[in-house]
Amino acid sequence: MRKIITFDSGLKVVLVPNTAVRSVSIGIFVNAGTEYETSREAGISHFIEHMVFKGTATRSAFDIANETDSIGALINAYTTKSHTCFYTTSLDTHMEKCFEVLTDMYLNPKFDPADLESERKVVFEEINESDDMPDDVCLETLMNSRYEGHPLGKPILGYKEALSKLNREDLFDYMKRRYTPDNTVVAFAGNVDESACVALVNKYLESKLTKSQSSRVHTAHNTTAVYNGVKKDISQAHIAIAFPSYGFGDEGLYTLNLMNAVFAAEMSSRLFQSIREKLGLCYTISGSSSAYEKNGAYIIYTATSPENTEAALRAIKKEIDLLVEKGITEEELKKGKEQLKTSLVLGQESTSAMMRAFGRYASITGELYDTDRMLEFYDSATIEDINEVAKYVFNFDKVTLSIVSGNPPENALDFLK
Repeated sequence: MRKIITFDSGLKVVLVPNTAVRSVSIGIFVNAGTEYETSREAGISHFIEHMVFKGTATRSAFDIANETDSIGALINAYTTKSHTCFYTTSLDTHMEKCFEVLTDMYLNPKFDPADLESERKVVFEEINESDDMPDDVCLETLMNSRYEGHPLGKPILGYKEALSKLNREDLFDYMKRRYTPDNTVVAFAGNVDESACVALVNKYLESKLTKSQSSRVHTAHNTTAVYNGVKKDISQAHIAIAFPSYGFGDEGLYTLNLMNAVFAAEMSSRLFQSIREKLGLCYTISGSSSAYEKNGAYIIYTATSPENTEAALRAIKKEIDLLVEKGITEEELKKGKEQLKTSLVLGQESTSAMMRAFGRYASITGELYDTDRMLEFYDSATIEDINEVAKYVFNFDKVTLSIVSGNPPENALDFLK
């Protein structure tokens, strides 16, 4: 049975059993990401994600890689604006070894000064690589503009200036503040048994933790219409548009995802059919939601020839106006429901997908993700629900626009009027 177990230290463990598979995915989720960092610490969450793989008190970087490779397991990590996740996927027979390695990395990173300097260079190269990708620059500019002055406006990778000043004491201090039991969720998904998982947690993690309380202060952020153009020597104009949205766990977010399925998510969506298929203005165009505890944005992204920038923006605005004024059809609603329900059901066949979904949900809300409730929600959604969300989201008084091109227009917001 799927469940959450809260241990005495405050640590939460999520169990998502599936006896039809022979794999197990384990994730350790920590509420450590961009929105918890000060300006001085910008990028520290992601830097720590890198550094724990460089070795622990008893394992070298090679040991970590070799021990997991030797059992055919995948080990990796990622950092978002709201959390960091360290995870493995393996055969069920290797679950204990994988959990032991993960907890060693979580509890005992070495942060050797020499490794710190070499890995700092690696992160700088990652930043350089991102800076060379116009779509990354466009979306990062969008988030920075939308959340200016708010922690969410900082890039996950951080800034070189801040990263260059971080030392091992800074990393240990940040982990002491953020890597606490009440800020941590362990998710087991796949062929797992509750008693075995509880025993592993007690043996390798809970017995080494002390109860603590860390701050979780989140503030909502409002914005007015903002535009930022970035000049870059490239052949296309990359365009990203953000609108107000809902926080993580808000039911409005799920209705928005249903609207997006109709409007911008698939090849048969309105934006794809209009902007690409009918007008031939782009190769790709899509919409997506980014959601955090008290903030969210609905984002449309595309790329076109610089001379078509105005035409693309006006065409997108036309489709938005049509959606807000006329709403969607019953046929579109049915299609959107089937798309999201299929995605949700098929996702349950992947242990890694379930680990990520349940772990992230628990780390942000403290609750158990309920896929059956989500299916019921999609089944019960109405055209009126979609239309209400569309009218809320597409507020052009609060739109954020970023364009990266060889010669970005000066007043691009005028194209959205």
